[in-house]
Amino acid sequence: MSENNLRVTFVSLNIKEDRGTLPLGAGCAAASLLAAGLARREGIFILEACVDDGEDDLLRRIVENRPQVVGFSLYCWNSTTFASLAERLKADFPEILLIAGGPDAERFVPERLKAEEPGLSCRFDALFLGEAEASLPAWLAATAASSPSIIRAKPCDASSLSSPWLEGILEPRRGGAVAWELTRGCPFRCTYCYEGRGFSGLRHFPAERLEKELELFTRSGVKEVFVLDPTFNTQGKRAMSLLKFFAEKGGDIDWYFEIRAELLDRAQAEAFAAIPCSLQIGLQSVRPEVLKNIGRQMDRKKFASKIGLLNQTGAVFGLDLIYGLPGDSLSGFRESLDFALSLMPNHLDIFPLAVLPGTTLYGQSREFVLEFDSQPPYLVKSQPGFSSGDMDAAARLARACGTFYTKGRAVPWFLSILKPLRMSPSAFLAGFDTMEPRGKTRGEGLPSGHAAIEALQCAYISRLYARQGKDDLLPAALDLLRFHGAWSRAFADGEASRLELTYPLHLVESPEMLDIEYFRRHNDPYPCRVAIIPTKDGPRARIL
Repeated sequence: MSENNLRVTFVSLNIKEDRGTLPLGAGCAAASLLAAGLARREGIFILEACVDDGEDDLLRRIVENRPQVVGFSLYCWNSTTFASLAERLKADFPEILLIAGGPDAERFVPERLKAEEPGLSCRFDALFLGEAEASLPAWLAATAASSPSIIRAKPCDASSLSSPWLEGILEPRRGGAVAWELTRGCPFRCTYCYEGRGFSGLRHFPAERLEKELELFTRSGVKEVFVLDPTFNTQGKRAMSLLKFFAEKGGDIDWYFEIRAELLDRAQAEAFAAIPCSLQIGLQSVRPEVLKNIGRQMDRKKFASKIGLLNQTGAVFGLDLIYGLPGDSLSGFRESLDFALSLMPNHLDIFPLAVLPGTTLYGQSREFVLEFDSQPPYLVKSQPGFSSGDMDAAARLARACGTFYTKGRAVPWFLSILKPLRMSPSAFLAGFDTMEPRGKTRGEGLPSGHAAIEALQCAYISRLYARQGKDDLLPAALDLLRFHGAWSRAFADGEASRLELTYPLHLVESPEMLDIEYFRRHNDPYPCRVAIIPTKDGPRARIL
């Protein structure tokens, strides 16, 4: 297929939350065909759909462009649907070449299908494992006859690749989000992650390309940019140079980065705090023996010190935890949860371990006696130190943390509320998990709006303070919670609130309030009615 009028449709099937993010993988593959002269821009179609869209509708949309080649971007949330679509396409349109790549392409390697999923056949003519910008044009030009072909691609030279943004294949949308690559490769070897495989060198995209792409994003009115570099701050000088570039040229874009806490310094923390951004930091576990099993390590004291830099500068950050890791236990997960919350992250994301085909951990699963689902999303069901009942208990803790702490916007006051109770965060959240909304079974129907979550927070805290005979501290605790909750709604939601406070506004606003026991000993109640309203300059509190 050396002619330059090839008609190709790339299909991207996302979850609802990612509907607004353009399909970068498909765009990069399409750009490689343009650069190789195998297709023209008008012959390339990128079909964006949602996993909830009907299969019949997807099939109709694919074939209406009369493609000669159909490419699928395989992820754990869509690979089963794409396998079914490929079966139907191959049966009805055998002349169409079906190709696939992406993280979950490993699932369809014929040997794996025979051994683990004998009922699932592979109807793809070619599977591209790894970066396909060089291997895809080469395979299409040769039109390999064997089916399926398994192409394990070598890492590409980032400086030689065409940009799907600058070629007009992906068109940024005003108010939308983009996933942006600045660097490929990862120097770390986390065994559960695809990035830990193979080539470890870092390959940077040229500065000239990045400048043109960012100018396009700002001109197009892009609102959010998710930087895909596995560890943005691996090289400190480059990170600082890029952050300065984003501050000068990034306009009103909100940025999202993945970083390593251990590589932070004060200059980086200040640079992150100077732009509208959110940082995601993988903690995963605090137990050395667990981290060793997954190719990681950490020094708790150093980690806490580096996170302290973010809190001192006001940078927004979140932490990740994984439960069910080899060598871990429910008590170990609780220990990790307690440590994570002691660092006051703006949000905490907690996941069960997924044993992904093609990762190092997948090959070690028998060694660690991991019992996990053979089909997506490949979640661990149990392992020697983590029974299925323990996995359920960890899931409940994760849900309680997500509701009470993250969705409940508890970071400004969470540790202050816990201190008089002499409770660990994990013990506190385990009790919150038992809160059952009337008429609902446990775990179902927890409120999602912040005001509703706040009501549940107040009820739970009131119960605990009463149970420990600390009713005298409760008014101060509730003032602290409600004040910050109203402030967050004014800031994040543009919502005004009226509060009946037990203590004067100037005291509730003061740092003294964060030590509830000290505050109560040195201050007397003096009721106060307050309005907290959003303004163009941020929330404002006014005494009524």
